[in-house]
Amino acid sequence: MKKSKKSHAIIVLIVLLLALAIGYAAFSSTLTINGTATGTSDWEVVFESATLKNAEGGTDADHGTASVTTTTNTNDTITASIELAYPGDGVILEAVVKNNGSVPAELTNFDITGDTSDADFEIVQSSIAEGETIDAGGTCTAQFAIKWKADSTATDLETKTFTITYEYTQDTTEFNTTPTHTDA
Repeated sequence: MKKSKKSHAIIVLIVLLLALAIGYAAFSSTLTINGTATGTSDWEVVFESATLKNAEGGTDADHGTASVTTTTNTNDTITASIELAYPGDGVILEAVVKNNGSVPAELTNFDITGDTSDADFEIVQSSIAEGETIDAGGTCTAQFAIKWKADSTATDLETKTFTITYEYTQDTTEFNTTPTHTDA
């Protein structure tokens, strides 16, 4: 009889285990996530326009010309021919920088070089500053005053050559987070 009770107990345990396995299988499921990720961006920071302006902000063709020229397939150079008439005369060179790309651009370097330390000639830069950002599709306007110094005793201002250089880099923030899980 003891053997029979043990056999019945083993059979009952096997039946219970099978019932638990079938119950677990009936109430379990598998979830699958399928996906793809792609990334595209465009980088194109260019000069949109260049004009000469008078002190009141109006167009000033009397002082020469300024235009955007293309090198290496982008509008990355402004060529200006400025004619000043007398000591104290000046003109504003206005440059519009446009971000045609899809990535924000940050001004990382701004430099004026050339004949800028002459006793008779001066370039006064605008308030554009390193770290300034142009959003994708946005613009930034910078102005520079080019002047024949008023205290100059020169009767002729020799040809002066100068270069204004902008350097931009992408202004992006790295995705940096830890995934979390919450129970409902």
